[in-house]
Amino acid sequence: MTTYTMSALRGCAAALALLVTAGGLRAQQMGADTALRADTAMMQESGPPARRVTLDQAVTIAMQNNPALTQSRASLDQARYNRLAAYGNFLPSISAGYGYSNSSSARLDVTQQSLTRTSYSFQLSGSYDLFTGLRRFSQMKSANLNVEAQQDAYRQSRYQTLFDVKTAYFNAVANRDLVAVQAATVQRQLNQLNFVRQQLQLGRSTRSDLLSSEVNLNNAKLALLNAQNSARASTFQLAQALGVDQRVAPVAGATLEIHTLSYDRQQLQSIAQSQAPSVQSARASYQSAQAQVSSAKSAYLPNLTFSGGWAWQNTDFPPENRSWSIRLTGSIPLFNGFQRESQLFQAQAQADAAQAQERSAELALRTNIDNAYNQVQTAISGGDLAQKSVELSQENLRVTQERYRLGLATILDLQQAQINLQQAQVNLVQRKFDYQLGLAQLEALLGEPLPQAAGDAGSNASNGSRVMEKDGQ
Repeated sequence: MTTYTMSALRGCAAALALLVTAGGLRAQQMGADTALRADTAMMQESGPPARRVTLDQAVTIAMQNNPALTQSRASLDQARYNRLAAYGNFLPSISAGYGYSNSSSARLDVTQQSLTRTSYSFQLSGSYDLFTGLRRFSQMKSANLNVEAQQDAYRQSRYQTLFDVKTAYFNAVANRDLVAVQAATVQRQLNQLNFVRQQLQLGRSTRSDLLSSEVNLNNAKLALLNAQNSARASTFQLAQALGVDQRVAPVAGATLEIHTLSYDRQQLQSIAQSQAPSVQSARASYQSAQAQVSSAKSAYLPNLTFSGGWAWQNTDFPPENRSWSIRLTGSIPLFNGFQRESQLFQAQAQADAAQAQERSAELALRTNIDNAYNQVQTAISGGDLAQKSVELSQENLRVTQERYRLGLATILDLQQAQINLQQAQVNLVQRKFDYQLGLAQLEALLGEPLPQAAGDAGSNASNGSRVMEKDGQ
């Protein structure tokens, strides 16, 4: 057999080996893809699908169903009825009484001249407090201030509800993005496993590299399962924030974005001190408590009441005996067992506590505004760095894969490049979530939307604030 013939046979054998190897790799690739699809199907959601809503729709639903907001609305309605009662103290009291009786035995009538079995009576009376020691004016002032306090508390509750809704909504978006990150990691690990198998067939890798790649693929699948579980849990959290029973999820187009904040730190502090709902509510509560102190002091002053009435009573109907009366009475409280002193002390103590609460609200607001502003600014700066890290990690993974193919890098280098890329992508999602969370916290503290700093989460991030303001008018 000639040298040429031997070379041809060796070439055919090599080609056949390559075909067998390629077929085996394709079979392995198809088997791995099938296993991945099966694992993914097992990880998919069970039960009824979640309701998809935009951020605006979520805010609208929460404004109607959130339990905490409903309680705050009830407190405001109660304060308004208490104010109505305070205004009613300036009006006279009028009452009417009537009676009819019939007995089995006769008795003397009202004239003491004849016997009768029946009697009729009617009485109309009224009274008016001419002077109550200025107590009514103090109560009216306290009631008006209490309504203002409850209005501010209700506004604070509305923005707290908006904050809770945005937190739950953006958390659901972030968890969904993390699922995508983990899914991409699983696919990269699968591609890496197939690549290592190919290199092993060519003698460029070891059995240990193959085992390491298989372990990393399994870990990536487990991380994907955990991410999907977290995403499912976030739909229940969003439903709880909205006050509904069905699971709720963001729309498919909802994303987390980072934009520049137009206000500086000092501007935010100035706005907060002048109009923040928490401070306004505490301030009105303190003023209402001071009015209660004035009301308690009025117990030391005299009272003057005017009253009158008209009545008739007889055995016949319609009656002929009618009478009327008027009366002017006054009283000066001298001693009532220290009840006035106790009430005054309690009113003053409540006023002091309300004043301390106002001061505490101002200090807490200053701290919370500063922390939220720092979180937003850190997220803005960190978002740019995280985006660059993702780009660098992607390039580093590409270079490391090529170096591994050429035998210039180990499997550990390749795995570290995979880990760096995954962590960079997770950090980017976290920075975006931190920005939206800090922005929502600022809006809740200020009691006003910040539309110029809005991001895109299925709708403009400030739209939810505007929807809430429109609903509250």
